[in-house]
Amino acid sequence: MKIFLIVFFINFIFTFSTYANENHPLTSKMNAFLVKVDKNGREILKPADKVSPKDKVEYQLIYKNHSDKSLSGLVITGPIPENTQYVGNTGKTIIKSKFLVSIDGGNTFESEPVKREVIKDGKKVEVIIPPEKYTNVRWIPEDSIKASEQQIYSYRIEVK
Repeated sequence: MKIFLIVFFINFIFTFSTYANENHPLTSKMNAFLVKVDKNGREILKPADKVSPKDKVEYQLIYKNHSDKSLSGLVITGPIPENTQYVGNTGKTIIKSKFLVSIDGGNTFESEPVKREVIKDGKKVEVIIPPEKYTNVRWIPEDSIKASEQQIYSYRIEVK
């Protein structure tokens, strides 16, 4: 059974772009790629037009500064749509930044591993929340995005 809901999310809701002008010098775009493996074991990324359960999708969030000045305060947040789960250790960028995750729909973010205290057999124990429970990912770059610079952030999800 093909899952078309995620494709709708990808193509219409989470693919976004702002047009560059003097008031909005930053553009952003989110692309989705189906992760496949060729006969030699190499990964190939193809546009994610349709996905099925167990498919892995790589999201790429692309930010471009169209101004002649550095822009600061950039915070990059990516969704983990319903009926999918985050694939652990796939949040990547070459930009020096802090990587955070949310387990509550993006209300709060924290560093990995996400830990919680629970009562088990009458004792408090610390448990690690697995990546499958993440609802959003976020990067906070340490530096500004320079004039005419493009930055790419990526992560993967798996369709349930």
